[in-house]
Amino acid sequence: MPSDVDILIVDDRPDHLLVIETILSSTDYNLVRAASGPAALLCILERDFAVILVDVMMPGMDGFELAKIIKQRERSQHTPIIFLTAGGSDINFIYRGYSVGAVDYLMKPLDADVLRAKVAIFVDLFRKDRRIQEQADALHAAERRERERELMSIRAASEQRYRNLAEAIPQIVWTALGDGAITYFSRRWYEYTGQMLEDAQGSGWIAAVAPGDVESCARRWKAGLATRRVFELECRLRRRDGELGWHLCRAVPEFGEAGQIAGWLGTFTDCDALKRACDTAEQAVNVRDEFLSIASHELRTPLTTLQFRLNSLHDDLTANGATAQLKRKLDSSLRQTGRLMTLVDSLFDVSRITSRRLTLQREHVDLIDTAAELIERFSEAAKIAGVTLALDAEGAAVGFWDRLRVEQIIQNLLSNAIKYAPNAPVVVTIGTAGGNATLAVRDHGPGVAPADQERIFGPYERAVSSRNYGGLGLGLYIARENAAAHGGTISVTSVPEDGATFRVELPLTPGASTAPAAVASELAIR
Repeated sequence: MPSDVDILIVDDRPDHLLVIETILSSTDYNLVRAASGPAALLCILERDFAVILVDVMMPGMDGFELAKIIKQRERSQHTPIIFLTAGGSDINFIYRGYSVGAVDYLMKPLDADVLRAKVAIFVDLFRKDRRIQEQADALHAAERRERERELMSIRAASEQRYRNLAEAIPQIVWTALGDGAITYFSRRWYEYTGQMLEDAQGSGWIAAVAPGDVESCARRWKAGLATRRVFELECRLRRRDGELGWHLCRAVPEFGEAGQIAGWLGTFTDCDALKRACDTAEQAVNVRDEFLSIASHELRTPLTTLQFRLNSLHDDLTANGATAQLKRKLDSSLRQTGRLMTLVDSLFDVSRITSRRLTLQREHVDLIDTAAELIERFSEAAKIAGVTLALDAEGAAVGFWDRLRVEQIIQNLLSNAIKYAPNAPVVVTIGTAGGNATLAVRDHGPGVAPADQERIFGPYERAVSSRNYGGLGLGLYIARENAAAHGGTISVTSVPEDGATFRVELPLTPGASTAPAAVASELAIR
């Protein structure tokens, strides 16, 4: 059986090689011969040696150059080198040999016992080093296996904990590969659909989707997977009993070390009750809006007739010298009829907004003249509330707007200021900036809390209790929709207990709007 230890002998003379082989002939190691420096380097590339015996004086690459190259190579830099020479005991040779990394220097003719003893030492050291390395490798391998077992144990415990959590929550939990093929469903899936894992894996789960939703669900599923981001979709799943229930599917991507999609983690959340409640609420809103549209239309006709008759009666009684008491009663009836007509008009406007029938009749409108006329119209109501109305305007503010809708905006803002900020001044400021006309109504009432400053522009909303103030809570909603139909905006700034400022911005020309009038109107009511 050949030995597992190799010794390299380098000498350009065959007779010298034969002598060394004769001296070192043993079953404890294998002798490899090389007749030149390049041949020795080829041998070193192929295997490791316990010791290298090198003749110093060789043609071409001598022993010193060969030793220097051997020591420069990382794998062989620690291999012991013994120089052999017949050139005498020149101290310079010896120093040079040690300087290039030799461990010993033997003179020819060689002492057989000395050579065998030195080689035996290095062979023994080589075997010991190899055993130490093998033991270290075995130890590292054992430690690696132990770490792998620990990691596997931790991973298994983590996966089990994850599965326990997935089974504990009411949502259906699932996992999928990067391409969306399902690999796992929690028990809740089987309890709900009755579909087993082997049937649901891959794309088999689609069979549990309502037939009418399969095509759209598959399309949206494919599009969602391509986003590489969190995505959601809604679909109906078939229950065990055949009934269909709405579910929200939400998927979160899991990325690998290279940034690729390693898989998906997702849930199906039962939202059927909420979906049906929303549908019911939407139907109720539609019914309400339809009722308001019909009611406002039907009420407007008799109210218009009643208002006309009361005005005619007022004129007749005035001409015939009616008593002061009768005149007061008639004036009160006219005011209440006007108030009722305003409420009906508000409901009618809301019905047109929600049904997307709000259209604009544009013409050139002077915003300053319009505001001044409305301030005059509100002067009596302001006087009764202890409010002084003032107009602050410079230059001109003429735009291409719907006069009625612009009047509604100003009217609703003035009405609110008088109602909510009595016994204090109200200032209307008009100007132009950046292609827009600006109108600001500043009051000194209780102000609007930050949490309410957006909410009050919603339909039927108000910042204060309806017990203290009348109205339907539609004025600001209609004002904002009218402004939006023109491509404009309304906003409010306020400091509690220091009043509020409502600011309107309207493009002076339709071209300055973000959308044409018809489109802007449609966007405003969505």
